[in-house]
Amino acid sequence: MRIAVIEHAGSGDYAEYIFSLIDEKAKQNDYQTKTWSNSVPVSQQRITDNAVVYIYIESTSTVLLNWLYRVKIPSILRKIKAGIVVDLNGIASDKIKIPQVAAAAPFLFNKDVKKSNGIEKFAFKNFGHSSQIAENILLYSEKRQNDLSNVAQKNLQVIKFTAPVVFKTFEWHEKILIKAQHADNKEYFVSVIDDADVDSFILLLQAYSKFKKWQQSSMQLLVLPKFDSLDASIKAKHKTYKYREDVRLIEGIEEKQVADIIASAYAFIHIAMTNAHLLLLSVAMQCSLPVISFEDEDVKEYVADAGLYCTERNAGSLGNILIQLYKDENLHAQLKEAAKMQAANLSRYEYENKLWQLLETAANM
Repeated sequence: MRIAVIEHAGSGDYAEYIFSLIDEKAKQNDYQTKTWSNSVPVSQQRITDNAVVYIYIESTSTVLLNWLYRVKIPSILRKIKAGIVVDLNGIASDKIKIPQVAAAAPFLFNKDVKKSNGIEKFAFKNFGHSSQIAENILLYSEKRQNDLSNVAQKNLQVIKFTAPVVFKTFEWHEKILIKAQHADNKEYFVSVIDDADVDSFILLLQAYSKFKKWQQSSMQLLVLPKFDSLDASIKAKHKTYKYREDVRLIEGIEEKQVADIIASAYAFIHIAMTNAHLLLLSVAMQCSLPVISFEDEDVKEYVADAGLYCTERNAGSLGNILIQLYKDENLHAQLKEAAKMQAANLSRYEYENKLWQLLETAANM
């Protein structure tokens, strides 16, 4: 079958995740993978019968996006003779005459659309119509099915965020070298924040300060950027922080090193202020890490009994939870075991196969 995948610039976590599942499975099944080129005739692009063709869109203009989905994209799909199309941003068009699968990312359920980027606003505005047209809607959450009561249940397919295979649980002896390399042989909390999210970083430092004032322990805090590198404003705050010797900013490392650092941590601190970093939470579960987080419906679905949740979104509450976990070794052990059990519900292998089978079935209808 020929699968067309529509991806947008700045498309977000869920889009990138679904992309990765399709790409991995395509390679496993010896599918050709290629990016569509507008400048090369289709006859010269040599698309095989079993192929995944990526259609990349940079524009965020509402006018241009309307034209693309009503005219240009349907034309491309006819040219490449696609059997099914997957839109990574939850958009479907009544001008497309082949089965459509739309990935419904967290932002589509976010009431504060003002903070969304161009493509998100376009997808949000059209999602009601798209959900009626698409053959299947991919959801990152089982609970979000209730938010789409206007869509037939058979058309809703839950494909949760799952951790890449490089992430795994470490035994105590595997952690020794990592602690020596990155934390002076000390235990540490780990947190991952958006690269320029200085407000979350300040809140994290304030919570850590409360922990350090309570117990002058050797426990450290390692902070990693979600994407590339931490913003200068974050580094400036770190330079003037009282306990900066115990807070390490980790940048410029490979995925395997990131996996080692997270797997060797004492606990994972999650402080995203808007949409939860659900992929990172699935990583924490795969590494059997307790999670400390503010209360959030999506977080609780992914973490379940492996988390401690702050009812108030402030540094004081977060600091109290850090203290609570550090004081109670039995609680820490219970949460680690709960994370290990929760990881079984977030199997990348199972969701990857489920998605591929869904595409095969829809394409052959």
